[in-house]
This record gives sequence, structure tokens and C-alpha cells, in this order.
Amino acid sequence: MRYLLIIFGLLLAVAGCSSNFEDNRSQLDEVYGECNNPLRPLSTRKYKECIAKERGGGESFFDLENSFNNAFGNNGSNIVYLNAVNPHLWQAALDVTKKYPLKIADNQGGLIETQWIINSGALDSRCLIKIRVISEELVSNGVQTNFICEEKINDEWLYTNQDYSNEEKQITLKILSTASDLSNSKT
Repeated sequence: MRYLLIIFGLLLAVAGCSSNFEDNRSQLDEVYGECNNPLRPLSTRKYKECIAKERGGGESFFDLENSFNNAFGNNGSNIVYLNAVNPHLWQAALDVTKKYPLKIADNQGGLIETQWIINSGALDSRCLIKIRVISEELVSNGVQTNFICEEKINDEWLYTNQDYSNEEKQITLKILSTASDLSNSKT
């Protein structure tokens, strides 16, 4: 009987502590947010899921992905992560390339690639522009621009080894300037 009372007392103490723990955790959720609560140690993936859910106002991409995986028996080995890019840099890159036909405009990966650009005065050479937005922040190194040019020799297109760093720099600067204007007009 004595042991039964001791066990019962311990169970009450544990139950009381767990409710206090839950109360404390709930209070810290209000202060820090659920994702940054020090009483909620989250793995890196769970933290990213939590942040995505907070930004999305409830349901996140990861919730949808887990529902899909559960519904189709997928073990989650094919996980897709979305890469967010700065919206001002992205819009500016689109604005700068709007006069060229685009081959790729992937806002999740931050990649813009034009079709081959051929000047009517020089039909034996062509170039394309690749722009990569690599930052979530509006920063000067958040954009990479590459020119790829080819010349037609004996009915074959061959890569030219010319340096187009000035042209790349000019497009990058135009993107940054346009992005800055867009950012300032939103505030």
C-alpha cells in the first residue's frame, strides 16, 4: 500500500510538471513564435518547415508534400526544396530582358535564359544571356550574368572565347539599378 501511494504521488508530480511545461512552452510560443521557441528544439528540416508554415499563414508546401507522399506511399526520398529569390531583383531581371525571347524564366530557381539572339547584320554569330538571381536580399552580389556567344563556321556553331565581362557587368548594373528603383517605389 505504501508503494502504491509513492507511485501515485510520483505520477501526480510528473503530471503537474508536464502541464507546467506545456504552459511555459505556450507562453514562450507567444513571445518567440513557435519556430524560435527555445523549448521546441527543431531539426533543421523541421525548422524550415515551421518557418514556411508561418510565412504561408498555416499550410506550407511541406504539408502538401507530406500529404502527397502519404497518399501515394512515397517514403519522402524525392524532396523538392524551393529557393526563394528577391522579388525586386527577379522583376528587374525580367524587365531588363523583356526585349528578348525567353527560353527559361524559373522564379523558384532564379534562372532566366534567353533564346539565341541573332543580329540581322551578322547572321553567322549568335549570343544568349543567362541571368541567375542568387539572393533573397537586395544586394549587389545577388545577381550573376553570363553571355554565351557562338560563331557559325562551316555550318557548325562553335563557342567563341571572347571576353564579355563588360557586357555582363552592364546588364548586372542595369538589373541592380532597376531593382533598387522597384524597391524604393514600394516603400
